[in-house]
Amino acid sequence: MNKAEKNVVVIGAGPAGAAAAYYLQKDGYEVTVLEKESFVGGRTHGYENEQVRFDTGASFFTNFYPLLKELVKKLEIEDEVIELERRVGLKYNEQIAEFKFGSFRSFWNLPFIEARDKWIMLWNTIKLSLQRGKLDLVSPDKLAAIDDESIADWATNSMSYKIYHFLIKPGVEPFWYFSCEDVSRAMTTVLQARAADAKFYTFKHGMARISEKLLENCKVHLNANVNAISVNGNVEINYSTKEKTEKIKTDYLVMATPATVSSKLLNSQLNNPLGTFIKSQKYVHNIHAAYLIDEGEISGFHAYYYPCGDWNTPIGAIVFHKLKCPESIKAPHGKELVSIYLLDEPSKAIINSNKNDHEIMNEVWEMACDFLPKLTKIKENVTIIKRREAIPLHEVGRYKQANQLKNESLGKIFFTGDYLSCATVEGGLRSGRWVASKISNKEITF
Repeated sequence: MNKAEKNVVVIGAGPAGAAAAYYLQKDGYEVTVLEKESFVGGRTHGYENEQVRFDTGASFFTNFYPLLKELVKKLEIEDEVIELERRVGLKYNEQIAEFKFGSFRSFWNLPFIEARDKWIMLWNTIKLSLQRGKLDLVSPDKLAAIDDESIADWATNSMSYKIYHFLIKPGVEPFWYFSCEDVSRAMTTVLQARAADAKFYTFKHGMARISEKLLENCKVHLNANVNAISVNGNVEINYSTKEKTEKIKTDYLVMATPATVSSKLLNSQLNNPLGTFIKSQKYVHNIHAAYLIDEGEISGFHAYYYPCGDWNTPIGAIVFHKLKCPESIKAPHGKELVSIYLLDEPSKAIINSNKNDHEIMNEVWEMACDFLPKLTKIKENVTIIKRREAIPLHEVGRYKQANQLKNESLGKIFFTGDYLSCATVEGGLRSGRWVASKISNKEITF
């Protein structure tokens, strides 16, 4: 790029936009970030009022997020990192079994599958672990090499029906809400390769902390709604805040928004293959409802409950936050904070209904009580988060397309986000750094 052109506007202050702004500023660019919400962090943002605080989207990261690990050290927030216990209750119809991620003992003691399937799973995990050098959770070029079939088909055909339903599926759907039949096996293959030594972490004040630190020295305009984008030599952005409408000209524009937002703002200009890819992106729906219950009601409970097996349930996950990690949330003394997450299709049906939030929260709690009958009927509604665009849907072949288009731009308009990489915080961060390197002509090592 022309180094004389030093102004960049980034639209979106989630992990991808924050990373792009951070690296561009480090390279000497004047960066302005426009964010339509009153906060930074995008889908890593947390909910907070006088009583409670908790993450509403991404709520953890792992020991195989190398860029996040590097940034935690550079930004000097290592003392804010908390390791999470990942001991969960896997539920199949009326039966619940304890499982701990990364524990061979709990894996081998699972009652739902026979020893033969456990040996098959173990052997495949070892083989994938030995291939770690060729695998990367968020790199489009490495993901493209294994982007050939759905998670459901891959797990069933290469291992077994039971391994898919009782081991693979509960390691995917509670975290991303989408159906394993709808998405590529690429990301899951990498996750299985890291299963043996997986560790999980969060930040004391929530996952948005990484975006907040990356943007600490950047010029950020919150509550800034972009109305129009035009290109005539420079890029011109028209945006509105609560006080006024502004126009800003810039040498480069980075679209760090969901693909649907980019499609709406740039629809007529998205006439190249990258534009077609962006317009075709689909997203997963999710409902996340939070409640308070008496701590005395959760004696003997697990911190997490996930469905497994081939039965139908709308529940993606149930999380008891104090049991999970009391240091990472805020809740009243004597109360437990409970989050209920619904899967894509039931979330979509409820979001598209005419029910009010109170009705929805009561309905979701009834679903949770059906899933976990020992759950108390007495609860206090806290809030409900309804997302039509919770997670990008990585259909089979999309990693291959993303890899083919990774060097594409729309003139001086560039695109970043986890839909171009992988639906993780690491995917957003890596995508943001990648777009910054394209603008600054700076090589990156991973």
